[in-house]
Amino acid sequence: MSEEPSGIHVSVLGPLTVERAGQPVGLGGPRQRLVLALLVQAVPSVVSADRMIADVWGDAAPANRKGTLQTYISQLRSALGGGIVTSGRGYALDVPSEAIDAVRFESLVGEGRRRLDSKPKEAGELLREALALWRGRPYADLIDEECLRAEIVRLEELRVGAVEDRVTADLAIGAHSELVAELEVLTAQHPLRERFRVQQMLALYRAGRQADALRACQRTRDVLAEELGIDPSPELQDLEERILRQDPSLLDDLGPHVERLVVLFTDIEDSTVLWELYPDQMPSVLAEHDRILNELISSNGGSVFKTTGDGVCAIFDGIVEAATAAVAMQRRLACADWGDVEALRVRCALDLGDMEARDGDYFGPVLNRSARLLAASHGGQILLSADAQAALVSSGEAGWSTRTLGEFRFRGLGRPQQVFQMQAEGLPEEFPPLRIDRLPPPLPGTAFGRSVRGYELRERIGGGDFGIVYRAYQPTVGREVAVKVIRPEYVDQPAFVRQFEAEAQLVAGLEHPHIVSLYDYWRDPDGAYLVMQWLRGGSLRRALDRGSFNAETALRLLDQICGALGYAHHQGVAHRDLKPGNVLLDDEGNAFLTDFGIAM
Repeated sequence: MSEEPSGIHVSVLGPLTVERAGQPVGLGGPRQRLVLALLVQAVPSVVSADRMIADVWGDAAPANRKGTLQTYISQLRSALGGGIVTSGRGYALDVPSEAIDAVRFESLVGEGRRRLDSKPKEAGELLREALALWRGRPYADLIDEECLRAEIVRLEELRVGAVEDRVTADLAIGAHSELVAELEVLTAQHPLRERFRVQQMLALYRAGRQADALRACQRTRDVLAEELGIDPSPELQDLEERILRQDPSLLDDLGPHVERLVVLFTDIEDSTVLWELYPDQMPSVLAEHDRILNELISSNGGSVFKTTGDGVCAIFDGIVEAATAAVAMQRRLACADWGDVEALRVRCALDLGDMEARDGDYFGPVLNRSARLLAASHGGQILLSADAQAALVSSGEAGWSTRTLGEFRFRGLGRPQQVFQMQAEGLPEEFPPLRIDRLPPPLPGTAFGRSVRGYELRERIGGGDFGIVYRAYQPTVGREVAVKVIRPEYVDQPAFVRQFEAEAQLVAGLEHPHIVSLYDYWRDPDGAYLVMQWLRGGSLRRALDRGSFNAETALRLLDQICGALGYAHHQGVAHRDLKPGNVLLDDEGNAFLTDFGIAM
C-alpha cells in the first residue's frame, strides 16, 4: 500500500483537477491525465493494467507500453503524495470517496430525492448544493476520449435529473413565480424532456397565466410530432385537461398552514471571540452545546426547525414546555464542563404567535420579534414578549416568576414592546441593560439617570485617572454613545483649559475605520465632556483577560491598531496613552483606537 495522500480533493465535474492541501496539483500531459481519470471513475475498484493500456492508447500503444504506464503511475503518485495502490495486475485510486466531487454530487442528489416528498425545502437545498459542484461538462479537458464517453453521458443525465428534482422541490414550496423564467430556458434547452414542460405549465398556471400554460403544452405537442411522430405523455395530457377545467387541486399546495406556536431562539454570547481564543476546542464545545440543546428541546416536546451556527430556532405547542426547556438549558449549560474554554453564556428569547408552517420551516412576524428580543438579551438571560409572559402567567405553573424590564422600541418593529425576564431558581437575576438602539426613560432613583446637554447617562462602563466613561443615549438621533466625563479637579487647570478645545478639534477630525469617532465635546463650569462612538465588544484588555489570541487574530488586530496610529501621527495627533484598555472591539472582534489623552 502507498502512503495515503493528505487533503486530496478531486474534481471531474468540469476539467479534471486535483488539489492537495488546498493547492493545485500538476497532473502532466493528456495521456497521464487520462490514466488518472480512469482511476477516478472506477473508485474504489481496481483497473487492470491491460484495460488502461487499451483505453489510453488503443491500437497505437507504444512498444514499451507497460513501462510507460508505470512511469505515469509513478509521476501521479508523486504529485498526489501517494494514493495510488498496486493490486494484482492493476491499480486503484485510494482516496476517500467524498474527496471526489462526482461522488459527493451523487450522494447529495440521492439524499435530496429521499426528502423530496416529505421535506421539499430541505430537498431543494441539498440539490442546490449538489448542482453548485459543477464547473462545466464532466472531464471537460478529456471530453473526446471514447473510454470516458459513457461516464460523461451518465453524469450529464444525472445533472439534468437533479435540476428537474430541484424545480419540483421549489414548486412544492410555492416558488412558481420565480421559476417561470428559468423553465422557459430549460424547456428550450431540452425540448424533448416532458418533465420540464409539465413543470413549466404548472408554474405558469399557478402564476395566473392559464393561456400561456396551454400554449406551452401545444409547443411540446408540435415538437414531439415533428421530431418523433408521437403524442405527449399521459402525464402532460392529464395536466392539460386539468388546466382547461381549472382543477382546484392544482393549487392545493399553495394554501398557508397557520399555527399558533411558541418559538424559542438561542445563541452563544461572544461566540466570535470564543472561536478566536479557542479555535481548537470550540468544535467539540459547540457539539456538546448542540447536544444539550437538542436533547432538552426534544424531551420537552419541541422541535428544532433551523440552526444558526451557534444557536437554534425551535417551536413548541405550549409556553410551559418552551419555558421548561429554556430554564433547563441555562441550568445545564452553567454547570457543564467545557475544559479550557470558559463557561458558555447562552441568550434565550421566547415569543408566542401565529406562524405559517411550510415544509418544516416557519414564517411570520413573531419570528422577527423573537430575533429582536434575542439580540437585546445577555448571556444567561431568558427574555419573553408580552404575549409569552401572559400565557405563562395564565398557565399557573409554579416555581417560576417574571419581572418587567420596561417598554422598548426595537428597530424594525412598528410599536413599542413590553419585555419581561424569566426568573427561576439557579438562574442569575441581574443583567446589564438590554442591548437596543432605543432605551426606555431611566427609572426614578437610578444612579446615572441624569441628562447632560441632551445625552441621557446610563451606567458607568469604565474610568481612569482623568475621567469616567458612561454608556449614554442620544434621544434626538436615537443612538447609543459613550460619554467621557473629565474629573472636576482637572477642568479648571489652566493647562487643561488652554489645550482641551484645540486638541479635541484635532481628534474629532480623525476619520479612520479603526479610530473611535469623537462626535461631540464641550467644557462648562461643571465639567468637560467627550461624546464618542459606542462599541459593544468591550476593551482589548477585557478580551486578553479571557485568554490569549491566536497568531492570525493577533496580527489582524495589530495591523488595525498600527494603521490607526500611523494615520493619527500623519495628522499631527499623538496618542499618549496606548494600552489594551484604550483599544475597543466591535461585535466582530475588530479593533478601534480610543482615548487620545486630550489635554492630559
